[in-house]
Amino acid sequence: MALSEDMDAYLLKLPWKSLQIGNCSFFGKVCFTDAGYCLLLSDLSSMWCEEAASDVIQERSKELNKRLKAPVSSFLTHLSKLILPLLDSTESDPDRFSYHRTEGTLMLHVKSQLSGLPFYWDFHCKEASISMACRHLLRPLLSMTKALEHQCQQLGALLGRKDAEIQDYQDSGAVLTRSRLRTDPYDEESFQQTFLAENIQDLCSSGNVPRFSDQLQQLYGAVIKAGGGSEQAKPLHKPRSVDENSGCVEVKEASSAQEDGDNGQGQKLTQVPAVADLTLTQCPPVTVSKAKKRKAKGLFT
Repeated sequence: MALSEDMDAYLLKLPWKSLQIGNCSFFGKVCFTDAGYCLLLSDLSSMWCEEAASDVIQERSKELNKRLKAPVSSFLTHLSKLILPLLDSTESDPDRFSYHRTEGTLMLHVKSQLSGLPFYWDFHCKEASISMACRHLLRPLLSMTKALEHQCQQLGALLGRKDAEIQDYQDSGAVLTRSRLRTDPYDEESFQQTFLAENIQDLCSSGNVPRFSDQLQQLYGAVIKAGGGSEQAKPLHKPRSVDENSGCVEVKEASSAQEDGDNGQGQKLTQVPAVADLTLTQCPPVTVSKAKKRKAKGLFT
C-alpha cells in the first residue's frame, strides 16, 4: 500500500513511538487531520499502514455504528483522544483495543463510547511496500547507527585525552583525595569485549519491540532532517490543518450527536495512484545518506 506524497513526507519526520496492544509491542506513527487520518505500524517483522479520507470514514462509521450519527470531525477527534495517549505508554487496555493479523493485513479494533452510545472502529491496515519500510525505518536506522558509531569514536578519543591529562597531574605530584573516584585507564579493545559479553545478551533477549528513548527520537529527527530517510532530501509538506507539534489537528467536536443530512458527507479527497510494491528482487539499489558530523556530547562536556 502507498500513501499520498504529502502524508508520506509528513509521517517521515514524525518520531517512532512505542504502542502496546495486548501482548504485542509495535512501533507506530499516527497523524489526524481535519478530513482524515494516517496510521503506520511495525513490529520489526512487518509494516502496515492505512490512510483514510472523510468519505471512507463516513462509510465505515455507518457500517460499524448504525445507531450513532455524528460528523466526521467528531469521529476523528474521538479517535485521536483514544490513540494518542497509547503512544509511548506501557499500559494496554484489552477491553478497548485489540488486533487481528492475517497475511498482508492488520486489523486494529477499537471499542469505546461516544455521546453515551457504543462506538466501534476498525483500522484496516495493509502491508506497506518495501520502499516505504526502507524509507521510514531501515535507512534512518542505518544513518543513526553510523552517527552513534562516530560519537563512540569521539568519546573514546576524549577518554584517551582525559587519561593523559590525569597522568600529567599525577606526574606533577597531584594525589587523589577520594579513592572511590579512581578509575582505570580507558582501553578500547577491553571495553568492547566487556560490553559485548555483559550487555548484548540482555539487550537482545527481550522479545518485545524496544522503545525509542528521547535521545534516540532526537537523533532520528536529526538524520531525517539531514536527508537520512531518503535518497535525496526533499522539502516536507504538512497535510492541511495538521498541528506541527503533536501531529493531531484540533477539530471542533460536536456538542452532541446529530443526524447526517445531504451535506453531512465529507468532501472526497483527490486520490493518488498507488505505487506498485516492489519485491526484494525488483527493488533497485539504494544509498544511505551520510549523517552530518556533530560535536561530541558526553560525560566530559
